[in-house]
Amino acid sequence: MIAEDLQPLSIVENSGFQNMIKLLDSRYQIPSRRSLSRTIIPEIYENVKNRVQSLLNKTNYVAITTDVWTSMNTDSFITITAHFFPTDQTRLKTIVLCTKKLESNHTGTYLAEVMTNELNIWDIYPKVIAIVTDGGANIKAAVRLMGIQHMPCIAHKLNLVVQHALYLTDDAEAGDNTYAEQLKNILKKCRGIVGYFKRSEVGNRFLIEKQKQLGHGQILKLKQDMRTRWNSSLFMMERLVKLKEPLTIVMISLNDAPNNLNSEEWNYIEDIVPLLKPFDSLTTELSAEQYPTISKVIPLIRGLQTSLNGKNPKTCLGQFVKQNLLSNISRRFESIEKQTLVPYFSRATLLDPRCKKVAFGVESNATDAEKSIISEITSLMHNAAETESEMPTGHDEENSDNLWNFLMDRVSSVQSTSTSSSSAIALMKQYMNMPYQHLNCNIVEYWRDHKSLLHPLSEIALKYIMIPATSVPSERIFSKAGQIMSARRNRLLPDNLDTLVFLNKNM
Repeated sequence: MIAEDLQPLSIVENSGFQNMIKLLDSRYQIPSRRSLSRTIIPEIYENVKNRVQSLLNKTNYVAITTDVWTSMNTDSFITITAHFFPTDQTRLKTIVLCTKKLESNHTGTYLAEVMTNELNIWDIYPKVIAIVTDGGANIKAAVRLMGIQHMPCIAHKLNLVVQHALYLTDDAEAGDNTYAEQLKNILKKCRGIVGYFKRSEVGNRFLIEKQKQLGHGQILKLKQDMRTRWNSSLFMMERLVKLKEPLTIVMISLNDAPNNLNSEEWNYIEDIVPLLKPFDSLTTELSAEQYPTISKVIPLIRGLQTSLNGKNPKTCLGQFVKQNLLSNISRRFESIEKQTLVPYFSRATLLDPRCKKVAFGVESNATDAEKSIISEITSLMHNAAETESEMPTGHDEENSDNLWNFLMDRVSSVQSTSTSSSSAIALMKQYMNMPYQHLNCNIVEYWRDHKSLLHPLSEIALKYIMIPATSVPSERIFSKAGQIMSARRNRLLPDNLDTLVFLNKNM
């Protein structure tokens, strides 16, 4: 209960809790806080840890997400999550490996040491095929030092697209651009309005009463945007538009209220909101944990571009924001299909039976991904053939001096490689010629069902599609850890925090 509901250990000392337990069963002896922390919870932790270790031992590949966060006590922690397909299961498994306190400066070298140590504790370092993080230089350097493929968090990239398109970042200077300056001023005005109603009890009360008078079925409150919250500027403007009528009426009657938006500014906001909504939908779609997301990135980015191109803002500022968003998408996702920095996106997309080559914006990128996969199939087949042929070659002592052995061995090796390559090409062609699957298709079930027919392509597909598209899974742990590190338990030791977060997620 303590781990699942994020309760403080001191709950067993609360008189209300004790009275409730006594009412339920007066014979039950509530364990002491000391017993909980030193015996009961550690025993549960060991049982859950053994169960998690057993799952990890049975999988061939693991993907990792990680991020660093700061607690209310200004202590820094790193959270690491693991993602994999348990044997014969079609659901993606997500577990928390650790939430460790960082004891040194967050350099790439130090973070690499922390992550390497944790992966070795769980004996999965050789199984890790990719680590998904945000764009921080230190965490990217850490992954590079570990010799593991780094994958950028797509949610963060989308967030940066919106941030830069709306000039929300510190480095986004409007310069002499009239539209950019206009946009910044409107957002500043929106924040001022929201901030006023957040601070003013009278203003907030009047806004609620006016909504009731106008017959609003659901009473809404204004939302303030936050720099760390993805697409929060959208939520702020969307809520302002919904409350436009009661807000306008109330602000007229309040002497100390800030200036309201004029009709032209309302038109600007109503133009911008539809442009930003697809970003929110896309972020939500790609932040799931229980089903594969990486193979959706390329088709959904292309879908996002198509959606934006199909929108026709009525104002010049709306047109400016639209072009800004499109140019930022092109710049930040220009290499998403290529086999250079992040090749796993295109390979996962090609091995998604719903997408294959049609999801690509550039056909040559799909062809390059296909060649990479064929090369990987060839390698697996060749290695398997060599393993099977690990037996006496016939060169016994009597014919060890046969001068033709060298040629015979080379010919055999070339024939084996040629056979593997031909088989790999045929296998890939067989998959590509199979019917496209419906969008609701469970692609894990698809590859499990075709495991024998398309082996070893099925193994390669499952390896790639399990990689998360975002680092959101590790970031979701921040809120849980934050609840645990609440004011009621702010003296909790880092090891106990690690234990409770681990149990909360993995039990």
